[in-house]
Amino acid sequence: MAMTEKKGGSRKRNERRRNLITGYAGKWEPLFEKKAVARATAARVLSGVSEGVKRAKNTGGTVRVTYVIRSADEEPEIEIEEIAPQKDALDIALAAAKQRGAERVAEILKGPEMLSADEFADEIGATRETVNRKRKRHEILGLEGAKRGVRFPKWQIGDDGQLLGGLAQLFEALNGHPWAVYRFLLQESDSLGGRTGLEMLRKGMIEHAVGAARSIGRGDFS
Repeated sequence: MAMTEKKGGSRKRNERRRNLITGYAGKWEPLFEKKAVARATAARVLSGVSEGVKRAKNTGGTVRVTYVIRSADEEPEIEIEEIAPQKDALDIALAAAKQRGAERVAEILKGPEMLSADEFADEIGATRETVNRKRKRHEILGLEGAKRGVRFPKWQIGDDGQLLGGLAQLFEALNGHPWAVYRFLLQESDSLGGRTGLEMLRKGMIEHAVGAARSIGRGDFS
């Protein structure tokens, strides 16, 4: 009889222990679930940051990473977008100047003295291919715009139908820039006694004109 009571008491104690363990497990389970969700959220956030850094390195720009959290039980959604750089006053001024320059170029190329390659070829009694070859060798001045293609100033042809001498030397002195050559030919210069480069070349004063152009190309404006 005493043995029976002992066994019965042991079963009751074991049952109470199991109930206690089950109760504690039930209390700790939500905490474990919250920790798992927190770990998943942290991993998702870090992956978004990593992807944003990678995008910024690849594009060389600025990237915004946005996290959208709809509920505590869901992983956050990630949105990655590139941010266009903001233009400051200098950027705006430079863009406006560039636009004015493009408009000025278009205006110049529309002038009646600007000929197409075919028209210029007819003037000098050559083919279009010859004109293009001479242009590449800097024996002819050709000006290029955004819309009208290459145009050739008629004034580089003398009254005798011959091409203006000294152009190749001018190109070399002015670092090969056609528009720099154009500007030098038409603008009056103190170093040329108030005359233009075009006037000097027409008078055969090639060395004097090239010397002045070389000073400009070096940035020597004294």
